[in-house]
Amino acid sequence: MTRRRGPRTLRGRATLALTGVAAVLTAVMALGVWLYATDYLLQTRQNVTLAQAAANGAQVQRGLATPGLSPAQLLAQLPRETGSVSLLADDGEWSTTSLRIGRDDLPRALRTEVLAGDPSRQRIVVDGRPYLAIGVPLAGLDDAYFEVFPLTELDSTYRVLSTILVLGVLTVVPVAAAIGWWVTRPALRPLDRISAAAAAIAAGNLTARIDPREDPTLVPIAESFNATAAALERRVRTDARFASDVSHELRSPLTTMLNAMALIEDHADDLPEDGREGLALLGAEVRRFERLVADLLEISRADAGSGDLVLERVRLAALVHEAMARRELDGRAGVPLRVASGADDVVVRADKRRLERVVGNLVENADNHGGGLTAVAVERSGDIARVIVDDRGTGVPEAERAAVFERFARGSGSARTASEGSGLGLALVTRHLQLMGGSVDVTDNPGGGARFVVRLPVDPEIRRPG
Repeated sequence: MTRRRGPRTLRGRATLALTGVAAVLTAVMALGVWLYATDYLLQTRQNVTLAQAAANGAQVQRGLATPGLSPAQLLAQLPRETGSVSLLADDGEWSTTSLRIGRDDLPRALRTEVLAGDPSRQRIVVDGRPYLAIGVPLAGLDDAYFEVFPLTELDSTYRVLSTILVLGVLTVVPVAAAIGWWVTRPALRPLDRISAAAAAIAAGNLTARIDPREDPTLVPIAESFNATAAALERRVRTDARFASDVSHELRSPLTTMLNAMALIEDHADDLPEDGREGLALLGAEVRRFERLVADLLEISRADAGSGDLVLERVRLAALVHEAMARRELDGRAGVPLRVASGADDVVVRADKRRLERVVGNLVENADNHGGGLTAVAVERSGDIARVIVDDRGTGVPEAERAAVFERFARGSGSARTASEGSGLGLALVTRHLQLMGGSVDVTDNPGGGARFVVRLPVDPEIRRPG
């Protein structure tokens, strides 16, 4: 497949089109100016030289009828402009006022035509310099008068004019590009607002809307977009309320089931072996169901919005350390927490409950679905704080790295597919971080396995200490 080349943005394409139109119009105008100006200058020059040559020819004709004047004397008396040369053909004898230009410098065709009685002119080059040769037959005589006019000044004017026109065309291209880039910015600003609103909704901000700002061309688009966004928000809110209501309704029978399960487990020793195995399986499924209901309730609360979001200054390394300590209390093998230099006192503005859930879910995901937790680190890069969680599993294929954060999604061809779980843990991580202005992604662990990286902005009050 042939890859398209050229600007990828609408602003770039509009600027390129404007620059191209300006360049073409300027080139056409420059060509028109060149043709008109050169024709005008040439015609003016020819008219002046023709008039002077005709007047000098008439004066020579009168002088030849006057006895006592030689051809050289006649030519010396003629008025001529600087650099012009006069020649006279008198009964086959040629006279000239210059040692540089003589009979042989005039084209044979020009000499023959003029001596035959027809006035003529022709452009010639002598010693690399341009000239205009004009021949005038003398009436009643077998003689002819020739005058050669220099065109150096006219050629110099042509060169100056062509240089100015070419530079003008070349200058128009960057100037038009700069003007086009500047002019298209306000013209395409409504598209930026549409793009920003769409990106905000895609990121989970369902309250984002487009403000047409009294732009009549944007009003229909804004109304349609806002109506669609409002309908989507209502649908999501309704689904969230439904999930929340279902979760709440399930908690009562689930609590009864757990209490009954605990009562039966207290007398498990009185059951036969088959009964104890069945009880163990039932207990595992009931507890898995309990976790699913808890996750559904949690994500429905997150979807309901940030009304319960409480942002406070949280020391990130200390919070992660507490999460790791609770993991060890649950009987998990200890994994040392690595805090990079400069990150031990880093503070972020976050909802502590949500951030604890984020770290807990990532650690639990590594333990249960990633082959085991291998490392946890806290780092700082500029104004961004990072929490890194590594596992020893098979990793997440690049094509599935965005999908693993979707609800009820599990990686294919890995331990995550066969492991138990609701499929909501990583979706909760993403939702909580979005509400706190953070993000999460997954890459390859250099030591093998998957690496989950949480990014949160550092508290603005301490971004630049001192």
